[in-house]
Amino acid sequence: MITFIGSILISLITIFVVMDPFPSILPFLDITHKESREVCIKCALKIVGLAGILAFFFLFTGNSILSALNIGINDFKVAGGIVLGLLGIETVLGIEFWKGSKKHENKDSALLLIATPLLTGPGLITSLIVLQTQFNFTVVAIALSIALILTAILLILSLDLKKVLGEKGLMVLSKIIGLILIAIAVSYLRTGILS
Repeated sequence: MITFIGSILISLITIFVVMDPFPSILPFLDITHKESREVCIKCALKIVGLAGILAFFFLFTGNSILSALNIGINDFKVAGGIVLGLLGIETVLGIEFWKGSKKHENKDSALLLIATPLLTGPGLITSLIVLQTQFNFTVVAIALSIALILTAILLILSLDLKKVLGEKGLMVLSKIIGLILIAIAVSYLRTGILS
């Protein structure tokens, strides 16, 4: 039987892998490279705050939305598994299944695009709903809060991380996380179909 702490750890790993903040580091540095450290910290907190608001909104309302649309959790696992799988393949192989605009009107709109869909996108929304049915709201809320704090720390320390790992190091780390993401997608598909 999985303990309360074990449930939080499983949820935290899943959420952090799906959020995958490492690809967000380079665009964050591109946006804030001329800013002071204080401004960079404010930008990082703004990004994580926006991502957190959206993530918690779907954590609160996700199951109600599924019920209103008469969608079973196993159907959602299959659909979510497909989305997560595509996101993982995109990360690992560099294949773009959809393209967003890379031109930003201003810094705020660029920060918003890091918050969503880079951090809080369809993959994270799927995972939050599935994890809530697997464990409970409290477990997932705690895990999500920790993941958001870790993401904020990574963004704040992004310049130091780039110096230590380099762009190639960040890409390799992201691809490893992409492989784990594909494994999570396969798990969602398998349990959704078999159930």
